[in-house]
Amino acid sequence: MPFISDQAFLGATYPKENSRFTIAMVVGVPIAILGLILTLVSFGLIFVYVGLILFIVWFSLSIAKMSLIGNSVHVTQTNFPEIIEIYQRVKSDLSYQKDLPIYIVNDGEVNALLAKFFKTKFIILNSELVKDMIQSSEKQQQLTWVIARFIGALKAKHFKTTLLKLIFESIEKIKMFNLFLLPYERATQYTGDNIGMLVTGDVEQSVAALNKLMIGNDLHQKVSFKGVLDQGMQLDQQAIFAFFARAFSTHPHLVNRYLNLLAFANKAYPEQFNAYIDTFDNQTKHKLFRILPHY
Repeated sequence: MPFISDQAFLGATYPKENSRFTIAMVVGVPIAILGLILTLVSFGLIFVYVGLILFIVWFSLSIAKMSLIGNSVHVTQTNFPEIIEIYQRVKSDLSYQKDLPIYIVNDGEVNALLAKFFKTKFIILNSELVKDMIQSSEKQQQLTWVIARFIGALKAKHFKTTLLKLIFESIEKIKMFNLFLLPYERATQYTGDNIGMLVTGDVEQSVAALNKLMIGNDLHQKVSFKGVLDQGMQLDQQAIFAFFARAFSTHPHLVNRYLNLLAFANKAYPEQFNAYIDTFDNQTKHKLFRILPHY
């Protein structure tokens, strides 16, 4: 029996994910087909063109992987066995069988990244992030959250719109229809965060890991939850402008991810959630419970 049941896994899915995927397919597929037909009629080389685009993406990712092998540290039983132990445990908990190489890079621009296209896939972790997260068994829960959200994304097949997205991006006149795909992609980020918490079973360390993705190792402890909550209230009050600010992004605002993760914690781990917010003052708690129903 896997540690994470299918029912629990589905329970971590962001509520709007399936509806957003349906919209992406209902709107996107006919538009993509029409675009292909129009381009075929106009130029007659669309299939060669799309095939070339797919080849270029695959080829670029394959080169990127070789660059990682040449310029980073591949996590193995020899290098960072503690990370391999976390990785194997997450795979077992999520009943995920395929291999997913992990590379550590010395690059301040990267926190954590999952790259995937067809069979080319790998996780990239920042060295400073890893350095902080492997210091103790408690902090290793943060690394578990990071790895679990990526493996969970693969298990949930969150990359099933990749081809459609490539077609949209390759045909300039219908790039705007990415707007129908991106809400789904943003929903999958929320789901990934939730899956990370589901695997760790630890509210505090999951939130700490997201904090580090938001602002880095050195400053994450100085982040005041009250300040983040006030930013969330501003996004909520200026919802129209907040919508346009994220409309062309594949990721939600980090503040929204933070609050969504707390909303999931309230649902999945109410005792831990209550213990986590117990140190907040009453005004902060009141604001939190006003805004959580939106997530």
